[in-house]
Amino acid sequence: MKHRPYFKIVEDVLALSIAEGRLPAGTQLMASALAKRLNVSRPPVTRALKELEDRGLIEPIDGHGYMVCGEGATTPLRRNLHELDVGFDLNQTRDEALVAPSWERILESVETDILNCTPFGTFMISETELGRHFDVGRSVAREVLSRLHGRRMIRKDRQSHWIAGPLSARMLNEGQEMRRQLEPLAVAGAIGQIPRVDLLAMRETARAALNDGVALSPEQMEAIEYALHGACVNASPNRLLNDMVKTVQFSGIVNRLFAAHIGVHDAAAVLAEHRLVYDHMLIGDRGGTEAALRFHLDADHERSISRLKVLSIFDAPELAPYLTRIY
Repeated sequence: MKHRPYFKIVEDVLALSIAEGRLPAGTQLMASALAKRLNVSRPPVTRALKELEDRGLIEPIDGHGYMVCGEGATTPLRRNLHELDVGFDLNQTRDEALVAPSWERILESVETDILNCTPFGTFMISETELGRHFDVGRSVAREVLSRLHGRRMIRKDRQSHWIAGPLSARMLNEGQEMRRQLEPLAVAGAIGQIPRVDLLAMRETARAALNDGVALSPEQMEAIEYALHGACVNASPNRLLNDMVKTVQFSGIVNRLFAAHIGVHDAAAVLAEHRLVYDHMLIGDRGGTEAALRFHLDADHERSISRLKVLSIFDAPELAPYLTRIY
């Protein structure tokens, strides 16, 4: 039996809780608080919230997470999530998701945890603690780490310890060489695959943010970045190409972490570059789409190199329990 991605499990649990009224309309949802309530890592919760937003079940609050949609929900209400009946206590969901764990279920979360820490230094990964954190056996943990090793995201030292990081300027440069060739192909391949109304909405979001001239929150900026570099890439019918693109999107990690630590600075250039890509996609211009995206990736790479230098002075945020900084 093939198990669903971890974020889909979280998404379904939250969607059912909303449908049954256990997460009432107006309830404010923050990724960090939900992750603690559900006893899971933050990345699958963040992805699940984005999926729920796309389904119209929740709506974003500027800089403050999301609010459950529903009749009378005009002002977000802070609630103690530990007092609400929501979680993996649903027997059907737990049996389906967790009884027979597999490496596929946790690979995305482990990959995100590791990538989020590597700009800040070098870290040792414990197979035992990884298994305990995700409630999987040692063999599953080892399979996940072996696959990340195959992607050259982690390595083994002389004592056979799993090591991650640091994310260096050299790695950014090497990733950029691959990304600027692969991602334009994927996004151009999404032309005709994304409903025009959705593509127009993506372009309008970038245009409105650019014209407003108001500082964006990290959550708003992440949503804008995901629309182009996540949703558009995912819409390409070439699944192998899509998967390869995701493994070299290092600058996106740096930019997201920079926004969380420093804040979103002037995003005008990024928004203008995004809008230009959408302009070409909307008229079905594959060559123009590829050229516009390649221009954006090159400019963003230069920004990421500068931001990586700044991030190096900070400590890694919300370190997963199976990761230990060694230097």
